[in-house]
Amino acid sequence: MQGCIPVWLFLLPEGKQDMTDKGGVAIDQIKAMLRKDEGLSLKVYKCPAGKKTVGYGHNIEARPLPQYIAFYLSEHGEITLEMAEYLLDMDITLAVEAAKKIIMSPGWMWLTPNRRAVMVMMVFNIGAAGFLNFHGMRAAIAARDVEGVCQHMRSSKWYRQLGGDPIGTDDGKEERPEHLIKMFREG
Repeated sequence: MQGCIPVWLFLLPEGKQDMTDKGGVAIDQIKAMLRKDEGLSLKVYKCPAGKKTVGYGHNIEARPLPQYIAFYLSEHGEITLEMAEYLLDMDITLAVEAAKKIIMSPGWMWLTPNRRAVMVMMVFNIGAAGFLNFHGMRAAIAARDVEGVCQHMRSSKWYRQLGGDPIGTDDGKEERPEHLIKMFREG
């Protein structure tokens, strides 16, 4: 049908503005950080937690691939960049929704956009079910206790899985979880 414009074109941001959803989450910032931190693999690999993963950290075991991507992967042994970007968008959307639901107001409203981004990235990494286990951290958010949140982040399995130094040691490099803790602390 000539002259039809795909609906998704209306959803694209104009220029280079930062897309922010209604909850005040800087989506472009999260995307950029995840692209850098997760890296891109168009072929399936095992993540540090031992899960089958593809694209920018998409956990195939937790969230099976859409049929057309699964079919393409089975036929070609890898996915396309466009498919990886689609999965990233989908995963970020799910992580934002889950973080908002789990933290809820007034805790969510207290969080700055940077702190929200940290929470979304944690949900991206460990899933909503894993994030629900952070009872102490969520209580610290409700109490508006920045150092308490950082302490709970640092003493978690999430911290170790992302390559954080064990408590009491330091190799002089700022690992990914330390960067996120610093980002949360600075607001």
